[in-house]
Amino acid sequence: EVEEFRISRNAPGISHLLFADDALLFFKAEHEQAEKIMQILQVFQHGTGQLLSPAKCSILVREALDPTLQDQIRQIMQVERVEFDSKYLGLPTPVGRQKKERFQSVKEKLSKRISSWSEKFLSSGAKDVLIKSTAQAIPTYMMSVFQLSASVCEDLERAIRKFWWGGEKDQRRTHWVAWEKFTRCKARGGLGFRDLKIFNQALLARQAWRLIEFPNSLCARLMKARYYPNGDLLDTAFPAQVSPTWRAIMHGLDLLKRGAIWRVGDGTSIKIWRHAWIPRGFTLRPAGQRRPCRLKWVSDLIDGETRSWKVDVLHRFFHAHDVGVIQKIQIPWRQAEDVVAWHWEKSGCFSVRSAYRLGMDLRDLDSNLGSSSGRPDGSRTVWKKLWSLPIPHKVRIFAWKVIHGGLATKSNKHRRHLERSAVCEICGMEEETEFHALVRCTHAATLRKNMRASW
Repeated sequence: EVEEFRISRNAPGISHLLFADDALLFFKAEHEQAEKIMQILQVFQHGTGQLLSPAKCSILVREALDPTLQDQIRQIMQVERVEFDSKYLGLPTPVGRQKKERFQSVKEKLSKRISSWSEKFLSSGAKDVLIKSTAQAIPTYMMSVFQLSASVCEDLERAIRKFWWGGEKDQRRTHWVAWEKFTRCKARGGLGFRDLKIFNQALLARQAWRLIEFPNSLCARLMKARYYPNGDLLDTAFPAQVSPTWRAIMHGLDLLKRGAIWRVGDGTSIKIWRHAWIPRGFTLRPAGQRRPCRLKWVSDLIDGETRSWKVDVLHRFFHAHDVGVIQKIQIPWRQAEDVVAWHWEKSGCFSVRSAYRLGMDLRDLDSNLGSSSGRPDGSRTVWKKLWSLPIPHKVRIFAWKVIHGGLATKSNKHRRHLERSAVCEICGMEEETEFHALVRCTHAATLRKNMRASW
């Protein structure tokens, strides 16, 4: 029989993988195994009437394999190529380190698409639509599988910024507004452009969520046997030496842990002080112990007969603000298992959209963006009113630039050492700021007066 391939001792064996019109066969690098594989292929060809094309087949072996044995196996299998294609289904083959050059095709595709747009004839509103609908969607497929390095994400965002401000190959335009303000959501004073690094992490968090949602899948069983055989995906320390694929999943798992929460059933699977099970804001774990506590499981806090919380126990070991939230958790009357859910969706199901929003909230929280607003989420009503005005989209974006000081006024140029003087050249009365250029300047006031007379 063909000896199955195993990535670890307790991992399920793999002899073949089928996808569309492709097949991957795994076997031990021995003469006998290669001959058995050939016998199976001959039976397949005889039974189906289909013939394999040796020119399209390839073989991949470990680097430490004896070259003589490698050549003998290749001759038995009648395979000409000894390496896989560099790309498969539009993705780079995950062999070895994921270097920057492997993602060059994405940058080239984005640059080619941007260069095809006639920038000189596009308004800011049209650029906004093209960037969100096309430019930022190009790397999505790649980012859903691989963790792009910070330099690759920066190159992609640089190309988008260059297109927005109108820069050409040999000409660099001044970027009047910081890119961080572009990537904020509109309710917080941004334009809603994607932060590619956080979006990449949100897409990879979906891969980690699938390991929780489908624990009996082949991929989940393989990963569990290899990286957390005796633990839980959300509560395990992983080894430092891992594959690039698992490193990408770990990157998404860091974000997933900030939003995954245990829904209380019988409480026998939830650790009180270690797991996230209290539904509130960003802190899903208890704030701490009021006194030393030997209770370990949430089931110790539940009265099995009345299916309610043991209030006296809660007040004894938990702080008052934790007790109030815990008492609001509804315990199922019937016996039910504890399940992992996604806290940031009412349905409890994971979504990339909510994960990306969580990543942006955490970024803004670190930058203290929400502290300037009376709303918990950092949004402001004035921004919502601006984006809902019944005016052309390019006019709304112009107003956004004015608010953020994004016009090429004399004041902004002087602050960036592009002009010696910041005084308005038209009226010569005072410093040319956005407010002066649009309101206080005599020419601007005359223009508005004439427009009112005409309209």
